[in-house]
Amino acid sequence: MRSRDLADRASITVRTLRHYHQIGLLEEPARSSNGYRDYNTYALVRVLRIRRLVELGFSLPQISTMLEGDDPPPSALFDALDEEYATQIENLTRQRELLSHLRRYEALPDLPPEIASFHNLLRHSGLTGRAAAVDRDHTLLLMHLIGSQGQGYLTAIYELLSHPHRASAAAAAMTAWADLDEESSREEMMTLADQITELFLPVLAELATQDLPEFPPPPEAWFRMHTTNYLSSAQRTVLDKVRSDLDDRNDESSTSEYP
Repeated sequence: MRSRDLADRASITVRTLRHYHQIGLLEEPARSSNGYRDYNTYALVRVLRIRRLVELGFSLPQISTMLEGDDPPPSALFDALDEEYATQIENLTRQRELLSHLRRYEALPDLPPEIASFHNLLRHSGLTGRAAAVDRDHTLLLMHLIGSQGQGYLTAIYELLSHPHRASAAAAAMTAWADLDEESSREEMMTLADQITELFLPVLAELATQDLPEFPPPPEAWFRMHTTNYLSSAQRTVLDKVRSDLDDRNDESSTSEYP
Protein backbone atom coordinates (compact mmCIF):
# COMPACT_ATOMS: atom_id res chain seq x y z
CA MET A 1 0.00 0.00 0.00
CA ARG A 2 1.13 3.52 -0.71
CA SER A 3 0.76 6.34 1.85
CA ARG A 4 -2.55 7.46 0.40
CA ASP A 5 -3.94 3.91 0.41
CA LEU A 6 -2.96 3.36 4.05
CA ALA A 7 -4.34 6.73 5.13
CA ASP A 8 -7.66 6.11 3.39
CA ARG A 9 -8.07 2.61 4.84
CA ALA A 10 -7.23 3.85 8.35
CA SER A 11 -9.46 6.96 7.96
CA ILE A 12 -6.65 9.41 8.70
CA THR A 13 -4.87 11.99 6.59
CA VAL A 14 -1.53 11.56 4.87
CA ARG A 15 -0.30 14.48 6.94
CA THR A 16 -1.21 12.59 10.12
CA LEU A 17 0.57 9.53 8.82
CA ARG A 18 3.71 11.55 8.21
CA HIS A 19 3.46 13.00 11.73
CA TYR A 20 3.39 9.48 13.16
CA HIS A 21 6.62 8.80 11.29
CA GLN A 22 8.22 12.00 12.57
CA ILE A 23 7.52 11.27 16.24
CA GLY A 24 8.44 7.60 16.02
CA LEU A 25 5.01 6.02 16.43
CA LEU A 26 5.25 4.32 13.05
CA GLU A 27 8.39 3.12 11.35
CA GLU A 28 8.90 4.18 7.79
CA PRO A 29 8.66 1.20 5.44
CA ALA A 30 11.08 0.38 2.70
CA ARG A 31 10.46 2.08 -0.60
CA SER A 32 9.55 0.22 -3.73
CA SER A 33 11.60 0.44 -6.91
CA ASN A 34 9.63 3.50 -8.03
CA GLY A 35 10.50 5.37 -4.81
CA TYR A 36 7.10 5.15 -3.06
CA ARG A 37 6.69 3.90 0.50
CA ASP A 38 5.24 0.40 0.50
CA TYR A 39 3.15 -0.38 3.60
CA ASN A 40 1.99 -3.85 4.65
CA THR A 41 -0.98 -4.95 6.73
CA TYR A 42 1.07 -4.81 9.95
CA ALA A 43 1.44 -1.06 9.41
CA LEU A 44 -2.32 -0.75 8.92
CA VAL A 45 -2.98 -2.60 12.18
CA ARG A 46 -0.54 -0.36 14.06
CA VAL A 47 -2.15 2.78 12.67
CA LEU A 48 -5.60 1.45 13.61
CA ARG A 49 -4.34 0.87 17.16
CA ILE A 50 -2.93 4.40 17.30
CA ARG A 51 -6.19 5.88 16.01
CA ARG A 52 -8.20 3.93 18.56
CA LEU A 53 -6.03 5.08 21.46
CA VAL A 54 -6.17 8.69 20.21
CA GLU A 55 -9.97 8.49 20.10
CA LEU A 56 -9.98 7.31 23.71
CA GLY A 57 -8.05 10.44 24.65
CA PHE A 58 -4.58 9.13 25.40
CA SER A 59 -1.66 11.39 24.53
CA LEU A 60 0.82 10.43 21.82
CA PRO A 61 3.66 9.91 24.34
CA GLN A 62 1.36 7.59 26.34
CA ILE A 63 0.40 5.76 23.17
CA SER A 64 4.07 5.28 22.29
CA THR A 65 4.58 3.45 25.61
CA MET A 66 1.43 1.34 25.18
CA LEU A 67 2.46 0.19 21.72
CA GLU A 68 5.70 -1.24 23.07
CA GLY A 69 4.08 -3.69 25.48
CA ASP A 70 1.30 -6.26 25.65
CA ASP A 71 0.03 -5.50 29.18
CA PRO A 72 -2.80 -3.08 29.97
CA PRO A 73 -1.61 0.36 31.11
CA PRO A 74 -1.60 1.13 34.84
CA SER A 75 -4.93 1.93 36.45
CA ALA A 76 -3.71 5.44 37.33
CA LEU A 77 -3.59 6.27 33.63
CA PHE A 78 -7.28 5.41 33.24
CA ASP A 79 -8.12 7.31 36.42
CA ALA A 80 -6.39 10.47 35.17
CA LEU A 81 -8.18 10.28 31.82
CA ASP A 82 -11.52 9.63 33.51
CA GLU A 83 -11.00 12.65 35.77
CA GLU A 84 -10.17 14.79 32.74
CA TYR A 85 -13.38 13.71 31.02
CA ALA A 86 -15.40 14.36 34.18
CA THR A 87 -14.04 17.93 34.23
CA GLN A 88 -14.90 18.37 30.56
CA ILE A 89 -18.43 17.12 31.20
CA GLU A 90 -18.83 19.64 34.05
CA ASN A 91 -17.59 22.45 31.82
CA LEU A 92 -19.88 21.43 28.96
CA THR A 93 -22.82 21.17 31.34
CA ARG A 94 -22.15 24.72 32.54
CA GLN A 95 -21.96 25.89 28.93
CA ARG A 96 -25.30 24.29 28.14
CA GLU A 97 -26.84 25.91 31.21
CA LEU A 98 -25.42 29.26 30.09
CA LEU A 99 -26.89 28.85 26.60
CA SER A 100 -30.25 27.94 28.12
CA HIS A 101 -30.09 31.02 30.36
CA LEU A 102 -29.31 33.35 27.44
CA ARG A 103 -32.01 31.77 25.27
CA ARG A 104 -34.59 32.09 28.05
CA TYR A 105 -34.07 35.85 28.20
CA GLU A 106 -33.61 36.30 24.44
CA ALA A 107 -30.24 37.85 25.22
CA LEU A 108 -27.44 38.83 22.91
CA PRO A 109 -25.07 35.83 23.07
CA ASP A 110 -22.06 37.94 24.06
CA LEU A 111 -23.95 39.82 26.79
CA PRO A 112 -22.57 39.09 30.28
CA PRO A 113 -24.99 36.40 31.54
CA GLU A 114 -25.25 38.02 34.96
CA ILE A 115 -27.36 40.84 33.52
CA ALA A 116 -29.33 38.90 30.88
CA SER A 117 -32.58 38.84 32.84
CA PHE A 118 -32.34 42.56 33.67
CA HIS A 119 -31.56 43.46 30.06
CA ASN A 120 -34.67 41.52 29.04
CA LEU A 121 -36.81 43.61 31.39
CA LEU A 122 -35.26 46.82 30.07
CA ARG A 123 -35.89 45.80 26.44
CA HIS A 124 -39.53 45.10 27.27
CA SER A 125 -39.63 48.55 28.88
CA GLY A 126 -38.55 50.35 25.72
CA LEU A 127 -34.81 49.81 25.32
CA THR A 128 -34.17 49.68 21.57
CA GLY A 129 -32.15 46.95 19.88
CA ARG A 130 -29.38 49.38 18.96
CA ALA A 131 -29.25 50.77 22.50
CA ALA A 132 -29.12 47.22 23.90
CA ALA A 133 -26.13 46.46 21.66
CA VAL A 134 -24.37 49.70 22.66
CA ASP A 135 -24.99 48.95 26.34
CA ARG A 136 -23.71 45.41 25.82
CA ASP A 137 -20.42 46.79 24.51
CA HIS A 138 -20.06 49.29 27.36
CA THR A 139 -20.93 46.64 29.94
CA LEU A 140 -18.34 44.22 28.58
CA LEU A 141 -15.72 46.96 28.82
CA LEU A 142 -16.76 47.97 32.34
CA MET A 143 -16.77 44.38 33.60
CA HIS A 144 -13.29 43.92 32.20
CA LEU A 145 -12.04 47.14 33.82
CA ILE A 146 -13.51 46.51 37.27
CA GLY A 147 -12.62 42.82 37.37
CA SER A 148 -14.48 39.92 38.94
CA GLN A 149 -14.63 41.59 42.38
CA GLY A 150 -16.64 44.51 41.02
CA GLN A 151 -19.05 42.56 38.85
CA GLY A 152 -21.46 42.13 41.76
CA TYR A 153 -21.84 45.92 41.96
CA LEU A 154 -22.59 46.23 38.27
CA THR A 155 -25.09 43.38 38.41
CA ALA A 156 -26.80 44.97 41.42
CA ILE A 157 -27.05 48.28 39.53
CA TYR A 158 -28.78 46.58 36.60
CA GLU A 159 -31.15 44.82 38.99
CA LEU A 160 -32.12 48.14 40.57
CA LEU A 161 -32.44 49.90 37.20
CA SER A 162 -34.78 47.19 35.91
CA HIS A 163 -37.26 47.43 38.79
CA PRO A 164 -40.80 47.97 37.43
CA HIS A 165 -41.07 51.52 38.82
CA ARG A 166 -37.75 52.51 37.24
CA ALA A 167 -37.30 50.36 34.12
CA SER A 168 -39.07 52.67 31.64
CA ALA A 169 -37.03 55.71 32.72
CA ALA A 170 -33.83 53.65 32.62
CA ALA A 171 -34.63 52.29 29.15
CA ALA A 172 -35.36 55.80 27.87
CA ALA A 173 -32.11 57.20 29.29
CA MET A 174 -30.05 54.28 27.93
CA THR A 175 -31.62 54.70 24.49
CA ALA A 176 -30.94 58.44 24.50
CA TRP A 177 -27.35 57.75 25.60
CA ALA A 178 -26.84 55.35 22.69
CA ASP A 179 -28.21 57.92 20.25
CA LEU A 180 -25.76 60.65 21.30
CA ASP A 181 -23.48 61.71 18.46
CA GLU A 182 -21.51 64.70 17.21
CA GLU A 183 -24.74 66.42 16.16
CA SER A 184 -26.29 66.28 19.64
CA SER A 185 -26.92 69.76 21.03
CA ARG A 186 -25.55 71.05 24.31
CA GLU A 187 -29.09 71.29 25.64
CA GLU A 188 -29.78 67.63 24.79
CA MET A 189 -26.59 66.54 26.53
CA MET A 190 -27.26 68.55 29.70
CA THR A 191 -30.89 67.39 29.85
CA LEU A 192 -29.85 63.76 29.53
CA ALA A 193 -27.12 64.21 32.15
CA ASP A 194 -29.72 65.57 34.60
CA GLN A 195 -32.04 62.64 33.84
CA ILE A 196 -29.30 60.10 34.42
CA THR A 197 -28.24 61.81 37.65
CA GLU A 198 -31.81 61.74 39.01
CA LEU A 199 -32.12 58.13 37.90
CA PHE A 200 -28.93 57.03 39.62
CA LEU A 201 -29.24 58.92 42.91
CA PRO A 202 -31.81 56.52 44.44
CA VAL A 203 -30.06 53.55 42.82
CA LEU A 204 -26.76 54.42 44.49
CA ALA A 205 -28.56 55.05 47.78
CA GLU A 206 -30.14 51.60 47.64
CA LEU A 207 -26.84 50.09 46.56
CA ALA A 208 -25.16 51.51 49.67
CA THR A 209 -27.54 49.48 51.86
CA GLN A 210 -26.60 46.18 50.22
CA ASP A 211 -23.95 43.91 51.68
CA LEU A 212 -21.56 43.84 48.73
CA PRO A 213 -17.86 43.00 49.04
CA GLU A 214 -15.41 45.86 48.68
CA PHE A 215 -13.32 45.96 45.54
CA PRO A 216 -10.50 48.23 44.40
CA PRO A 217 -11.74 50.50 41.59
CA PRO A 218 -9.66 50.59 38.41
CA PRO A 219 -7.01 53.33 38.24
CA GLU A 220 -8.59 56.60 37.14
CA ALA A 221 -6.02 57.09 34.36
CA TRP A 222 -6.71 53.59 33.02
CA PHE A 223 -10.47 54.11 33.15
CA ARG A 224 -10.18 57.50 31.45
CA MET A 225 -7.95 56.11 28.71
CA HIS A 226 -10.45 53.46 27.67
CA THR A 227 -13.56 55.65 27.97
CA THR A 228 -11.86 58.46 26.06
CA ASN A 229 -10.99 56.10 23.24
CA TYR A 230 -14.36 54.38 23.13
CA LEU A 231 -17.05 56.96 23.94
CA SER A 232 -18.17 59.73 21.62
CA SER A 233 -17.41 63.30 22.67
CA ALA A 234 -21.10 63.82 23.47
CA GLN A 235 -21.17 60.71 25.66
CA ARG A 236 -18.01 61.83 27.45
CA THR A 237 -19.59 65.23 28.10
CA VAL A 238 -22.68 63.61 29.61
CA LEU A 239 -20.62 61.15 31.64
CA ASP A 240 -18.40 63.91 33.05
CA LYS A 241 -21.42 65.99 34.09
CA VAL A 242 -23.15 63.00 35.69
CA ARG A 243 -20.04 62.10 37.68
CA SER A 244 -19.58 65.71 38.76
CA ASP A 245 -23.23 66.09 39.77
CA LEU A 246 -23.20 62.82 41.72
CA ASP A 247 -20.03 63.91 43.54
CA ASP A 248 -21.63 67.26 44.37
CA ARG A 249 -24.79 65.59 45.68
CA ASN A 250 -22.67 63.22 47.76
CA ASP A 251 -20.74 66.15 49.22
CA GLU A 252 -24.00 67.96 50.04
CA SER A 253 -25.33 64.85 51.74
CA SER A 254 -22.16 64.47 53.81
CA THR A 255 -22.29 68.14 54.84
CA SER A 256 -25.93 67.91 55.91
CA GLU A 257 -25.15 64.89 58.08
CA TYR A 258 -22.37 66.73 59.90
CA PRO A 259 -23.42 70.38 60.41
